[in-house]
Amino acid sequence: MKKDIEALIRTKACSIYEKHYSDEPYIAQTNKKYDKEKIIHDISLILKRTLITPRRKRYLELKFPLSAKDTFGADSNIFFSPNLEDALDYLSPSNALNLFKNKYAVNRNKYYAEEHLAYQRAYGIIPYFTVKELSCLFKNFAIYIEENSQSLIETGWPEYNFTDSVWLFYQLAPNYPINIPVYINNFHRFKNPHHDLYFLVKKYFLNEINQFKKCKGRVTSLPKILSYKELGYIEEMRHKFLNLKISVLHEINQHLFLESTNKDVWLQDCLRMLFNKFSEKDLQMIETIDNKYDQIKLFNYPLNGGLNSLIEIILFCYKECKFEKMSLEKITMNKILEGSKFAYQKNFRSYYQFAQFAEDDLENTRFNRMRNNLDHQLNRIENDIAKNKQFISDTVERTKKESLNINCLIKQKYYPFFHSLIECFENGESFEISMPFLKQYPAPSHKKFTPLTLPSGTKWEHITIQFLDYDKVKIQAPGYFSKVVDFRKMGFENLKNGKPNTQWELLYDLSRYRGDLSWTIATYRKRVDSHPLSTPKIRKQIQILSQSLKQYFNINEPPFYDYVKFKAYKTKFFLLPDPLNTKNLCDVTE
Repeated sequence: MKKDIEALIRTKACSIYEKHYSDEPYIAQTNKKYDKEKIIHDISLILKRTLITPRRKRYLELKFPLSAKDTFGADSNIFFSPNLEDALDYLSPSNALNLFKNKYAVNRNKYYAEEHLAYQRAYGIIPYFTVKELSCLFKNFAIYIEENSQSLIETGWPEYNFTDSVWLFYQLAPNYPINIPVYINNFHRFKNPHHDLYFLVKKYFLNEINQFKKCKGRVTSLPKILSYKELGYIEEMRHKFLNLKISVLHEINQHLFLESTNKDVWLQDCLRMLFNKFSEKDLQMIETIDNKYDQIKLFNYPLNGGLNSLIEIILFCYKECKFEKMSLEKITMNKILEGSKFAYQKNFRSYYQFAQFAEDDLENTRFNRMRNNLDHQLNRIENDIAKNKQFISDTVERTKKESLNINCLIKQKYYPFFHSLIECFENGESFEISMPFLKQYPAPSHKKFTPLTLPSGTKWEHITIQFLDYDKVKIQAPGYFSKVVDFRKMGFENLKNGKPNTQWELLYDLSRYRGDLSWTIATYRKRVDSHPLSTPKIRKQIQILSQSLKQYFNINEPPFYDYVKFKAYKTKFFLLPDPLNTKNLCDVTE
């Protein structure tokens, strides 16, 4: 070990002794130099074992899910973990020294993980919420995303940070950014003169002054990693992906947190909605881009907010709302603290708060009893989650395959036609050559009806249609032809509810005006201001109605006169209203 490091450790050990151990009764009474030197020596050994060296930092980064690289910053920074000084904030000096000598410093890497798990939960870097807290968090985050939507579409990065949760911000807030804020780029190389492990989180997320501070961005190395095709794809997909995030957040807020919601059905519907937005080619492109974004991370979160992050959020919320493991743990631990003499601490913010219960026999007995009961319940929940793991895996794969198979079937069905069409254009041939492929796949017809058989030579001008009531009409044609049919036989049934569709309603309304819909007649104009026929969609509705009538009557000519010539939508056939509804007729001849 270098001499300057040894000198620094010696200085720090002396400082810890003067601050915490010089006033200890058994030290003050004896006042022996031997006891002082022995304690300083013990502290120095602990500091040497717990020092974060560059080699140890790389080991921790590989072996633990917590980010040691971002937490401890540049290799020149001096940090200790587990940290004796943090333990002394909660434990008595003698107890802290014994624990580090016999336990924490001996198994230092295990307790590094325990220590920073508590810290990152407290600072919101990893999730630790009750279901009620999650509900409020996601509602606030949905508002935050919509407020930053313009910036997320244009640059892929929000205008300001979401300070309620660092975890949720890094999981979903980015939208495939190319420019990221200066403080994030190469954060793991920053020097930390204040020796504060989480100074970045405290400065940019826990500081309310900087909550709405706009971030200054600069181009990262991503454009050098991504191809021009991938960069173009990102620009095109940002708007679509942002809308998808907003839809998923809506599903979570409106349905998942309700007790009456079937969580398994919700998961299937949410994943189906997610995968239906992408083709197999899209998923392959997104996977390639996500792998390249994984090269830039902060606290082990990729800075793209991509599809994988969205799926992780969906599965996390599903499992927590169904099993409530995290809620049970947090609520129970808060009860342990609230009912103890340490209630003034309010929340668990450090791992060493658990060890302080061992210093009091009554508190220790109560703590162990409640903790054992909690462990028993958590084990039961873990078993349920393990049993449900296969269902989650199968659901993800099934919904993905279903969505891709639908797209694949459509492509397989019409691919020969499109392939032939492209070849015709490339070869300069007529489009008619590709028509045989199209004839192989006739357009599906959802309406089940039999066309009407009329006397030969019948034209629209020879036909009379009179409504007998709302559901039935009487059709008359030359040769004493007469037939009563309902809207189902004529193909005007709404297949979703079995009721008359919009075209039948239009035909019924037209009968009130004897098939004449004109805006040039003052009396008509005066009476239809609030009538559904005066909607802007009337032209399209007339076209659909015309097509339906041609199919049923098997007459190729249009059933309406030319609008340009007559300045009105006027039927060629005689259209008479329901006799029981004659009091509502409009006299268009006035």
